Amino acid sequence: MPNRKASNQRLIYFIRHGQTKFTGEKRYVGHTDCSLSDEGIETMKRLKNIFSDIPINHVFCSDLLRAKQSANILFENTKIHYMRELREINMGTWDGLTFKNVKTIYPEMFEKRIDNIADFIVPDGESFKECQTRALSTVKDIISKTTGNVAIVGHAGFFRTLITYVLDIDIKYIFNIKQDYGCINVLSVDEKFKLKGVNLKKIVERRQ
Repeated sequence: MPNRKASNQRLIYFIRHGQTKFTGEKRYVGHTDCSLSDEGIETMKRLKNIFSDIPINHVFCSDLLRAKQSANILFENTKIHYMRELREINMGTWDGLTFKNVKTIYPEMFEKRIDNIADFIVPDGESFKECQTRALSTVKDIISKTTGNVAIVGHAGFFRTLITYVLDIDIKYIFNIKQDYGCINVLSVDEKFKLKGVNLKKIVERRQ
């Protein structure tokens, strides 16, 4: 796992929020606000220990409740910058509905999205490619305006779009990238982006 070998290298930690009260249901949860479950809270408390001796200079977070609760547990005594731009993909009129609901109400669109996951735009929502553009712009802006290591607490879909970009993977394979609740992804920033870890449960190499 990451080690700061060069003084000009920075680490960006992408941290997915904990399990929510909707977990277990096959539901589109984009901008829909929901709170962490008891298990999600406990996961964040355990994860807090990992970051207790890792230097973090800035913390940014989606303004959705599940991410805010996670960040507040992880970085209890740190100033947190909440940003709407860090939200999960916008699922528009499908947001908050179960897969079964959508398949029943919008059967043709449901199939079209499966066939074109990268470009399909849910009514009043956004496609994964549009989410990727937003994610890249937001993260690059954060990096340009900060120094040192940065933690960003957010969402699986949002982080998957960034990972596909850095690894140069076609975004249609986005769901091949695993993002468990409370996982950590590590990006090093030097002259270019380099992914140091994906869907991690712990940091095995800490600052010496």
